Amino acid sequence: MDYISSHFQHIGHLPRRFPSVISVDSIGYIPHKKNWVCHRFTTYNFSFILSGGGEYWREGTRWSVRAPCVITQSPGLLMEYGACGEWTEWEELYLIYDQERIPALEQMGLIRRDVPAWNIRDTGSTRIRLHELVHLESAGPRGGFADRLDRLCELMVLESILGESQAPMDPETKAIHAIRDKVKVDFRMPLDFHALARQHGLSTSTFRRRWAEIVGVPPAHYAMRLKIEEACRLLVETRMKVGEISAATGFSDPLYFSRRFRLETGSTAMEYKQTHQTPLSFPR
Repeated sequence: MDYISSHFQHIGHLPRRFPSVISVDSIGYIPHKKNWVCHRFTTYNFSFILSGGGEYWREGTRWSVRAPCVITQSPGLLMEYGACGEWTEWEELYLIYDQERIPALEQMGLIRRDVPAWNIRDTGSTRIRLHELVHLESAGPRGGFADRLDRLCELMVLESILGESQAPMDPETKAIHAIRDKVKVDFRMPLDFHALARQHGLSTSTFRRRWAEIVGVPPAHYAMRLKIEEACRLLVETRMKVGEISAATGFSDPLYFSRRFRLETGSTAMEYKQTHQTPLSFPR
């Protein structure tokens, strides 16, 4: 990409005629990135690695970087990355989003906590967007300039995910996914998370740390949430009584179920049933 040199543009302050919930704060392009980054960011960033490669470390976990791929940086987590090994540099296009945009990015599926880096099949679409960025910037700020950049950046991230080429997960991530899949099936039963961690070759401390990074809530809370979600479904979709639902979702004590349901949902089971159930909610 000889036609463009190292470049950075902050656009967060520019007015939008059609404000996006995921307006981009800054855009940067580095054709020959040689420096090693070790930093805790205050923003959420997408880095498109267009050529070259190296390593990406997040809180002590390593991913191999080989273009074309995307790596992300999350607020507060220690990130280390850069060209190394057989590469002395890489080509990077990066998008920076302010922290306040994170909930919207997550809701749209553009932030995946358990997938901080991914390979893409080719850089064709990304390079097309890069040309479009250059064209927009060469025309200079005008009406709709920032709006177009917001949508263009969103499209770049979306296309990278749609064009994802799955890379093998590191062993710890693979183990957490396997444990989470088991919890999704067996959440009604008593679960020994320490035993599950040992079965998958994880120490208790590693399991807790990686589970928090990938899932975001403690294991017991995750299982409880699945129980309550199933209880909500049964309340709405069946004629089962509250006591029956309590037993069906793995609660041995109906009174504890009632207290827990109210704590998690803000209403009693009967209130939830009356609010959400309709004549079409269950088969006649």
